[in-house]
Amino acid sequence: MTTDQNIDINTSRLPLAALTAASFALGTEAYVFAGHLEALVRDLDAGLAAGGLVAASFAITQAIAGPPLAALAGRVDRRSLILIGLGALAILNLLAGLVSTFAALIALRVLCGIAAALVGPTASAAAAMLVPPDRRGRAMAAVLAGMTLAFVLGIPMGSVIGAWGGWRACFAFAGLVALVAAIAVATLLPPLPGHGANRVARLASAFGPHVRGTLLLTLLGFAATFTVIAYVGPVAAHVADLHGSQVGALQALIGVGSIVGIAIGARFADRPDATAMIAASFAVSAVALSLYSVLPATGVSGVLLIALLASAMVAGAAALFARTPVIQSRLVAGAPADAAVLLALNGSTVLVGQGLGAALGALTTAAFGLGALGFAASAVAAVGLTASFALSSPRGAEPRPRVAQPARDMAS
Repeated sequence: MTTDQNIDINTSRLPLAALTAASFALGTEAYVFAGHLEALVRDLDAGLAAGGLVAASFAITQAIAGPPLAALAGRVDRRSLILIGLGALAILNLLAGLVSTFAALIALRVLCGIAAALVGPTASAAAAMLVPPDRRGRAMAAVLAGMTLAFVLGIPMGSVIGAWGGWRACFAFAGLVALVAAIAVATLLPPLPGHGANRVARLASAFGPHVRGTLLLTLLGFAATFTVIAYVGPVAAHVADLHGSQVGALQALIGVGSIVGIAIGARFADRPDATAMIAASFAVSAVALSLYSVLPATGVSGVLLIALLASAMVAGAAALFARTPVIQSRLVAGAPADAAVLLALNGSTVLVGQGLGAALGALTTAAFGLGALGFAASAVAAVGLTASFALSSPRGAEPRPRVAQPARDMAS
């Protein structure tokens, strides 16, 4: 027998803050070392090309491990899962700061990917359990904001600490952040029992037609954006002759845009007209991404060119992240008991979309040059716009959210 896990909105703020802290720790851990990658590979006698494995091994492991772990751990208390994952991340990152070989670091990064796969989807699913069904989207958006804040605050702070104590200090900082987040979760988050099932077969039952359609929107959105953003340094140099710290300032604007997008998405996530917002966001993405190819041909230069490029970055990031809370809300509304599995699938789809976008960008650059990246990305966003209309048709529509008996849906 289960009890109602929905908490009054006024008393759910602290538990949601703890989940946001967990997401912040996860985002910080993912790329905290990025600013000192050259020193890292030099100290561990690895080439710079091999340095890409430090991030890739983590991301690929998280993408592969997320859905099956969410299915296997169905019966485990949500708070316990998050604490296990954060505790493991704290220990593994502290160990990463002590390694003497590159192979040992990659092994630890793979283990970090497994630990992150426990934390990310579970934190969003837990947020959905804390509030009534008509507030799930906003609650999950609050957790997603922690990941975005990591790119605006956590990772830059890690870079500053790395400038003082070296790349090893970056990992120590990530471990400390995970430890603080674990303390917040242990203190502020109540027990949240898992559902009754505990089998990988839930993956098949969760991955129905409406889920596939929703995940397609995630795939297309991130593929479109990362067709350009994966090459943001060369693109900024091509469009506006920006280099070094100037590119870093533009990247910070991506974080600002994503925060704006999450705020917008949170307002629409629980509304019946959210489909129109998804379509509008794809339209904005298509226009913003096309500017990376259009701007060099306009003859605009100087401050105005930089302002237009910055606006494209902010608008593109805002459009991408405005969709995310809505998509998460759709997935959970269709099958609340499978929330962790569905959110893990969505997280894996994000990573696949990033990889496909980067691959498309490489192919486009090889065939047509950097100047065509914006057009290629815009074309993918246009496909997303078409898909969003198709999914809003009677045959492609999402099932109506199940609002009756929320405790049974979420915790049984």
